[in-house]
Amino acid sequence: MSFNKAPTMDRNDFIEQSMPFIIKTTSSFLGRYVCTDNDEEFSIALIAFNEAIEKYNENRGNFWAFAKLVIESRLKNNLRKNARIADSSLEELTEGGMQIKDVGVTVDKTTSDLRDEILAFKKELEQFDITFEILAEKSPKHKDTRDRAIRIGYRVSDDGVIIEKVYEKKRLPIRDISRKFEITEKILKRSKVFILSTAVLFFKKYTNLIVWIKGVK
Repeated sequence: MSFNKAPTMDRNDFIEQSMPFIIKTTSSFLGRYVCTDNDEEFSIALIAFNEAIEKYNENRGNFWAFAKLVIESRLKNNLRKNARIADSSLEELTEGGMQIKDVGVTVDKTTSDLRDEILAFKKELEQFDITFEILAEKSPKHKDTRDRAIRIGYRVSDDGVIIEKVYEKKRLPIRDISRKFEITEKILKRSKVFILSTAVLFFKKYTNLIVWIKGVK
């Protein structure tokens, strides 16, 4: 199809027929295939395409070229927004004791895989009512205490029964952990938010984020 004027058919029908164009444009911009079921970027592209239909006039030239520009513009805005959120999250994680290192040095990494994992980690913690602000407030202040909590978090993540209870109860099963790993409940309670957060981190295998934590192998 080639339009030098606004499409005249029913808009829903036109959008449906234009799905291959929307998917191709979005995939080419992102450098990956997009899923039409639950991909945030596809939803943004779909809204942008509808916006292009509304704003198009003959003075803007070929419709498809104009629609492509609108879609790419909206996708760029979304990437910038996510980058700002991720940068803020990096600072919050550092304050929370995760000790993200050399963030400003590896720009490409922080704008791709690492940032994606940070955003996913932030969303994962929401189901436990933990924000990065809470994590910062509740995290151990001393390095030895923090390192010990990280080791406990790893052991929790590696135990199928306990990590299942973590997700089922939405909290740290302190008594079960104390009995199984022979750790006093007092130690667990002091760092329970941090231990739960690191357990989630390891369990979800946020590899790029894990290797950026100082002292974690």
